[in-house]
This record gives sequence, structure tokens and C-alpha cells, in this order.
Amino acid sequence: MRKVRIKTLVLGPLQANCYIVRGSETKEVVVIDPGDQVDKIEDYLKENGLECKRILLTHGHFDHISAAEELSNLTKAKICVFEKESKFLIDPNLNLSTFAGGGRLSFEADCLLEDKEEFNEAGLSWQVIHTPGHTEGGVCYLLKDEGVLFSGDTLFYESVGRSDFPSGNHRTLAESINNRLMILDDSIEVYTGHGRPTTIGHERQHNPYL
Repeated sequence: MRKVRIKTLVLGPLQANCYIVRGSETKEVVVIDPGDQVDKIEDYLKENGLECKRILLTHGHFDHISAAEELSNLTKAKICVFEKESKFLIDPNLNLSTFAGGGRLSFEADCLLEDKEEFNEAGLSWQVIHTPGHTEGGVCYLLKDEGVLFSGDTLFYESVGRSDFPSGNHRTLAESINNRLMILDDSIEVYTGHGRPTTIGHERQHNPYL
């Protein structure tokens, strides 16, 4: 029986998906990509008696990280990002906040993740999958036991992420998806950075970019 619980909050002007994730037998949660509107995240946590233990970032663009530092200050949860992506959090030009009109965003991560790293948090077993292409340090987070993948802006429903931002590369992105994600089971549910969820099987059959 699947034990993962996933709450989706659609936040900010670019409608990015923030995920609040936990096992069914704990009140501890992981928050993935708190991109904006920290008050909405905080309200959901308080209303449900939840404790944020870790903040996971799929990549360093402003629409996925803008509320991370404030959420960390509120909850004392560590901000985690892939090691090659840490500079994006510090540099407003790389995280694109310079061009977004909401202020120059700059903060540091608390922990740096490695490819294939595994850890337990919020009653679940997590694995880091490095998927460069949208950015050089972009990652997906796999809950293998639960059949769930959080893909950030790497893979969307019948689409893929842009590759024309700093450090992006379309060929690298396609290789990441084909070599790192399409080897997963068809049944894996994919929770994307924007828009509706999908599955690996659906994208294998219907994604024109692959």
C-alpha cells in the first residue's frame, strides 16, 4: 500500500508547483521548490500540524526558490540543492531574479547533494537523480518505493524544460531525460515543476521532444 502523501501548491506569477511531501504515518514533511508566497506554505503547515524538516530544490531559478530562505528561517529546515547548482542561489543573474522585477535574490544552501545520493526524510526514502539540461545542476527526486518522481523543469506533460537560460543545453536535456528518466518504470508518476502530473509511460509514448 502506497504511503506517500503529496500536497500541491501552485505559487507565484509563473504558477510553479510547490510540493509538500510526507509519509502517511508522520507529521514531518519535505517541501520541494517553495517558489513564492511563503505565507501559503506556512498556513498549510500550521493548519495540518506539519513540521518542515528539509527544503529540496530541483534547480535554482527564481520561480522555484524565492520562498526558500524565508521558509527555512521560519521552520529551521535545511535548504538542499545539487552541488553544481549552488551558485544559482547566490547569483541573481543565474537565478534570473535580476530580470523578474521582484528584487535580486541571493542566499546560500545549507547542504549540497550529489548524484545518486540517497537519504531518508519525512518517513520516505529519497534518491537524487542529476538531470542537467534546463540548468547544469538540475535534479529530479525519486521515491522509488512509492513510484513517484518530482521532475522540476526537466520533464513536463508532453513537453520538456527550456534550454535557453544560462547553462542550459537542449542536447544535454534530451540525454538526461532519455538516459536517466526513461529507464524508469512506465508506472512512475511524474510531478512536474509546472502544470499537470504525468507518468513515465505516457511521456515515453506521447512526448514529441523525446
